[in-house]
Amino acid sequence: MVRRLMLAQVLEIFWRSFLLLSIFGLMMGVLWTVIWFGVLENVPGPTMLSGLLITVHLQEITPILATMALIMTYGGPMALEVSLSKCSGEFRPLVLMGIPPEHVLAFPRIIALILAFPGLMLIINLASMLGAFWGITQAIDLPLVEYASDLFLAMEPYMMFMLLVKILLISSALGFFCLYNAFQIPVGAFRRLTGLTRRAMTEAFFYATLAGVLVTVFYG
Repeated sequence: MVRRLMLAQVLEIFWRSFLLLSIFGLMMGVLWTVIWFGVLENVPGPTMLSGLLITVHLQEITPILATMALIMTYGGPMALEVSLSKCSGEFRPLVLMGIPPEHVLAFPRIIALILAFPGLMLIINLASMLGAFWGITQAIDLPLVEYASDLFLAMEPYMMFMLLVKILLISSALGFFCLYNAFQIPVGAFRRLTGLTRRAMTEAFFYATLAGVLVTVFYG
């Protein structure tokens, strides 16, 4: 049952977040080219831009964008759903059967977030690279193969390792703080649902972003 719930949550995360992440990524990719060929027009072209996309955009910006999108599409609704279940007394049958609600309702969702986050990062970064490529081709003639080669050369192993550490910490923090707040609501306290959900989303975003910043500070 836990495995089925986990798989269902992973699919739900992708279903809810795919479109928003794709739009975020495309917009940011185009925006980078507007900045590059506008404000930074005297700086050398696509090769340097590729390095910027890898070192700044992929490492620092897209984790924050993915966190925002995931909290809006999944984290907030998840916190509201779980807190409403506890508030209405739906945890009681699980407790009476000797099943900790955390094992059934919290653990699968946190693991689902950890499993889904790398895929979500891949979606937003691919969309960003495609958006940037489209923007570049509006300014200069650049073959796709050369653009992809520049991106590949800009990647370094330590960057990928640091990104994986960020993904693990961000997704864990996001899931934990959303669910921790949801589990704090007393039974019958329906008036506190809105405020609790807002606090869950705020804390999840703050601590997930803080985790990403600390990785950059200590390992960047």
